[in-house]
Amino acid sequence: MTPVLISLLVILLAATVSLLFSSLTYSLRDFSRPKLSERLNALGMSEWYERTVERAGDLIFVTAFGRLFANLFVFIGVLHATYVILGSGREWTRYGIAVVITSIITLFVSVAIPHALAEHVGEALIAHSARFLHGLRLALRPVTRIMHMIDRMVCNLAGRPDGDDNSQLEQEIEQEILSAVEEGEKEGVVDVQEREMIHSVIHFGDITVADAMTARSDIMGVPLNAHLEQVKSIFEESGHSRLPVFDGTLDKIVGVLYSRDLIRLLGEPADAFNVKLAMRAPVFVPQSKPLRDLLNDFREHKVHMAIVLDEYGGTAGLVTIEDVFKKLVGEISDEHAPSEPSMLKRVDEKTADVDAQIYIEQINRLLNLDIPEDAGYETLGGFVSTTLGRIPEPGASFERNGVRYTIIDAEPQRVNHVRIEQLAPSPATTGVTNA
Repeated sequence: MTPVLISLLVILLAATVSLLFSSLTYSLRDFSRPKLSERLNALGMSEWYERTVERAGDLIFVTAFGRLFANLFVFIGVLHATYVILGSGREWTRYGIAVVITSIITLFVSVAIPHALAEHVGEALIAHSARFLHGLRLALRPVTRIMHMIDRMVCNLAGRPDGDDNSQLEQEIEQEILSAVEEGEKEGVVDVQEREMIHSVIHFGDITVADAMTARSDIMGVPLNAHLEQVKSIFEESGHSRLPVFDGTLDKIVGVLYSRDLIRLLGEPADAFNVKLAMRAPVFVPQSKPLRDLLNDFREHKVHMAIVLDEYGGTAGLVTIEDVFKKLVGEISDEHAPSEPSMLKRVDEKTADVDAQIYIEQINRLLNLDIPEDAGYETLGGFVSTTLGRIPEPGASFERNGVRYTIIDAEPQRVNHVRIEQLAPSPATTGVTNA
């Protein structure tokens, strides 16, 4: 057997080993637990599932170690072949050629092909190699211990203590659920609404009160010294069944008034009415409180509304049980809240006068618009103010993607009503005109 043939056999064998270990490395970094369990059960190796999942980190070290040595032998084989073919002279030329050829080989057998295999048959590779991998793990235990020490040192230097295993496991499980949901949607088992709801539930722990609350500028409250007719009028105007009670300013909220509590007062003289006697004690929460904890507060205090405080103790907004559920399942209207049609009045086929407090997703659906829904605002008024960079005066207008927005009614603090007019198709432009 000639030296060149021996070199080619070494290269072929090392490249095959590199392909195997590289594929396993990619597979172990991102695999589906249900699919792996299914594969192992089919092979009669269900007892290997737990240890494979628990020791996935060690197995990655092992496969990376094997991949390194395999690629090293690829380089040695290529270097030997160039030495035989080119002779002992031109040393730097031989090294340069060896590096280029090795890079090309490893690009395919250690990156491109393994990545594709891991994506399509990763769980099958892990299942069929489970015994071999765990045997190799035991044989290389000293190496894996050293790798773990290095890993802990890097984690500590990066500010990530080694005690984050539970958090990492939770993230992996969440990702696994989301992957299963996406697969179910592709197969038609899960519809879009169900997918969105599951996503909301998974990420519910990351949502804070600040993400769900009604801003202070949108709060309607009842003055502490209000008489009965005034209270009725405020409830009718707001369309809500619960309102905060304030003493002089919204920064001093002293209670919460429920419309149903007024029913028992209907037979009493109007001049005998006292807001203090009808209101309930308020619950205060910080903006940073997770919605999951807020639900516990609602349950503990048996209330459906809380006043949100900023870092200085002032009122930042309020949050209700409907706001919490809206983050989970979408828009939930109060039984007395205005419906979508009442927030939109058609002028003609292409023009509508719209309440600026309508949500972007609603106005997009009702008028077939394409206003961005993830740009930091939730309402039409927020979109208008963000686009213009200020709260505009009545009469101001601008065009965006073939639609003209004209401010009909506005206050110094917010936009109230906007006229939306769909123009003839034209290139997307943005212009601002002040009346």
